[in-house]
Amino acid sequence: MKSPNRYKDIVICTVIVLLASICMNLCKVYLREQKSYGFLIQSQRELTTNEIEEFEKISGIYGFEPVSSTMVSISLEEYNLETKLIGVDLKTYPLDWEKTKDTIVLGNTSALFFGTDVFWMFSDKNGHSPSERKIKKWMEQELVVTITDAFGHSKKGKIFGILKSPGNLVCMDQSQLEEIFKDSCQITGGHMEIYGYKNAKKAKDILEQGGFSTEFDKDINEL
Repeated sequence: MKSPNRYKDIVICTVIVLLASICMNLCKVYLREQKSYGFLIQSQRELTTNEIEEFEKISGIYGFEPVSSTMVSISLEEYNLETKLIGVDLKTYPLDWEKTKDTIVLGNTSALFFGTDVFWMFSDKNGHSPSERKIKKWMEQELVVTITDAFGHSKKGKIFGILKSPGNLVCMDQSQLEEIFKDSCQITGGHMEIYGYKNAKKAKDILEQGGFSTEFDKDINEL
């Protein structure tokens, strides 16, 4: 009676495992090419009509929605932050909420929404960031801040929600932004949708080489 060929069995099992792994990777590649990837792009200057039209030539572009923004200084207690305030459509823009008020009133008071990372970006007159304890306390309170625009005009604002992502975004409703900061807001970027993983990666590289910053709607480390 012949003894079982253990080496042959090991080789067969190894081949099966490798084939299964290859099939899973091929499936993953196929699935990510069937998805659309959204991200916010921002420039340091106002976009021209020609530049916006050029976006239509990007491979796989699914859509581009320009958004308004303005540079502001935000004061919270003894801390300050120089940042770009971005206007978004709260109903359609892909925001991942940490928490938000049940009712958001868009009146004369600026209704702000902070990403969770924004609180760490504040600093006092000595350049010190707030402590973790203070940030935790802030996130549990109904905060009122002072917003100063590029012309030195100061306005009160309330933080109506905190975002998980984009984590470094400071935003408000676009129509309210354009109404309150109409003298200083500009179109310096927008929200872009790209179909397919390879197209999204290529678009990201091209835009960043062109001087744009990019912030994906969700953390996709493979990009």
